[in-house]
Amino acid sequence: MMLDPQRGANESPAEYEARVHALSTLHRTPMSEGTMAWHQWGSADKPPLLLLHGGFGSWRHWILNVVPLARHFQVFCADLPGLGESDKMAGEYTADNICAEVLCSIDGLLGAETPFHLVGFSFGGIIGSHVAALVGDRVRQLIVVAPGALGLPMNDPDLVSLGGQRDPENVARINRINLGRLMIHDESRVDDLALHLQLETVRRARARSGNIPHTDLAAQALARCVCPIAGVWGELDVLAKGRMPARVELFRSIQPDCPFEIIDGAGHWVMYERPDAFNEVLINLLK
Repeated sequence: MMLDPQRGANESPAEYEARVHALSTLHRTPMSEGTMAWHQWGSADKPPLLLLHGGFGSWRHWILNVVPLARHFQVFCADLPGLGESDKMAGEYTADNICAEVLCSIDGLLGAETPFHLVGFSFGGIIGSHVAALVGDRVRQLIVVAPGALGLPMNDPDLVSLGGQRDPENVARINRINLGRLMIHDESRVDDLALHLQLETVRRARARSGNIPHTDLAAQALARCVCPIAGVWGELDVLAKGRMPARVELFRSIQPDCPFEIIDGAGHWVMYERPDAFNEVLINLLK
C-alpha cells in the first residue's frame, strides 16, 4: 500500500521518518571498496529515477518527495559515499572520484546499459552533472536543483559554528539557526521534522564536500552533457539571492531551450520547504 505522504498530527519526526523508510527497499551495491546504499520506492514497471542529495545529507533530503514521485517512477535515493548508510570511499574526496564510485554503484544497481532519469540537489547536482557527462544519452534527462560549482558568485551565509559543542540542547539550537540561515527561508518551515532530519544527516556524515562547490566543475560537466538538462531553484535561495539571472544565462548558454524553473517562496532546500510545488514541477519536467 502506498503511504500518505502527510505526517500525522501526533506523529513524531522519528516516527514519520521510520514510516517513510519502512516503505523502501534497501540496496547495497559495490564501490571500488565497500558499498553504497540506495533506498528504493516504487515498482519496477516504472522508469528509474535516481535522486542524489546535498552535502552533509542523505536520502532524508527527499523525504517529502519520494512517495509522490514513486507514483510515477521507480525512485532510487542514494546515500553518497561517506554519508548516510554508505561506506566511505577509497581515495581523495574529489568530484571525479566520487562520480566514479557513484557510477560503479549505479551499474551494480540498474545494470550497465539501463537508461535512467537523474536529479541532483546542491552537492548532488555537482556529482549528477559529472555522471551525466560520462554516460551520455543513457541519462534521459538531468535536472539539477540549486547546485554549486557553476563558476558563479555565491552569497556566503553567516553560519554558527558548533565550536566543539556536545550538549544536545545547544547542538539542536545551533543546527536550527543554521537551517534558517542556509537551507530554509520561511522560519515556520524550520520545524521539528527539519531539525530531526538535519541532526540525523550530520550525525551520520563522514565526508565533507570541501572546496568543490566553489569551483566551476559542475558548469564544465553540464557543458559536456548530451542529455537534456534543466535547472530548478528556490526563488529565495540565500546562496543565489540577487544572482539568479546569471544562473539562467549559464544554463541557456549550454542548452538554449532548456527549462529553468524558479519556485516561489522557497529557499535552498526547495523540495522540503515547498514540496507540493516542487513535486509538481519535477514530475512535469520529467514527463
